[in-house]
Amino acid sequence: MISNPEGTTALSSLGWVDHDGLWRFNIASGETDTIPMRTGGRYASLHHLGSDRFAVAHHFDGRRFEVSVRSFSDPGEVLAHAVLEDGENSVAGEPAAWSGVPLLYVEYLHFAPWNDFVLLRISPSTGKFEIQRLQWYNDSFDKGYQGVIDVLALPDDTCALVSVQRSSRLILHDLETGTQKRSIDLGGHGGNPRLALRDSGKEVWASDYDTLVVVGTADWQVLRSARLQNAFTGTQQFIGNFSLAPNQALCVVARPFNGDVVAVDLDSLRIKSSAKLGRQPLEAVALPGGKIVARDWKIGDLLLGTLERRWFG
Repeated sequence: MISNPEGTTALSSLGWVDHDGLWRFNIASGETDTIPMRTGGRYASLHHLGSDRFAVAHHFDGRRFEVSVRSFSDPGEVLAHAVLEDGENSVAGEPAAWSGVPLLYVEYLHFAPWNDFVLLRISPSTGKFEIQRLQWYNDSFDKGYQGVIDVLALPDDTCALVSVQRSSRLILHDLETGTQKRSIDLGGHGGNPRLALRDSGKEVWASDYDTLVVVGTADWQVLRSARLQNAFTGTQQFIGNFSLAPNQALCVVARPFNGDVVAVDLDSLRIKSSAKLGRQPLEAVALPGGKIVARDWKIGDLLLGTLERRWFG
């Protein structure tokens, strides 16, 4: 889930509920609607860097991949568009439209010569996707069990961080050679790490199943971590998505097995407050005034609440 800088609109796309549609919540009116994107994609994912525009990746089971740039003010309008499939590779739209949205993606391409997960870089100047094989993604991974799930561009533009399903290792990927420069161990919880930058690129925030981890980009060491979802002895339960507020003054984490969203202190990762929502919130964003907008894991229902100070032992 993402929101615009003004905190007036929240957007989401849960593939098992919305498919290739875009769910929208208007904060002022309290109304929700779904915007069909009509690409024929199987599902969509949203990618945002904090501007008034965002990118939608449209996924087609490896036969085709599309990215569209849209605005919060009119999400139904396509401002720029990129398409990749066997026999087609094109990036259209004014270069300015691509400014301020993510240009790196990881995707499985089910056609020759790839037939594997690859890194894709949108190049507005050439009007093409640049395709790079992940040289380190080899038989040391169980490829039927461990897909590549996220990529994070880094400020120096020579490397990117890549995460793999059911792995607590992040790969520092060399964008020139496609090789691994190093790996970063998040702590061994075996999660599906989702990634975000904070503090002008000095920190990488990552989820690791039931734990939130912060890594310093100066030396790639873990700075702090906190297990945020408890479970019965001998079992584990995952946290939902985390979200840094637009001003990065707090981080909120959805907890589907607790029925709440918690706000954690940025320096200690201790829980400062929570919003009891009920149901199973999977993703959430924080709005001005401590308001929380979330969606239910199973059926995507809107969940609303307010962060309140709570005392945890």
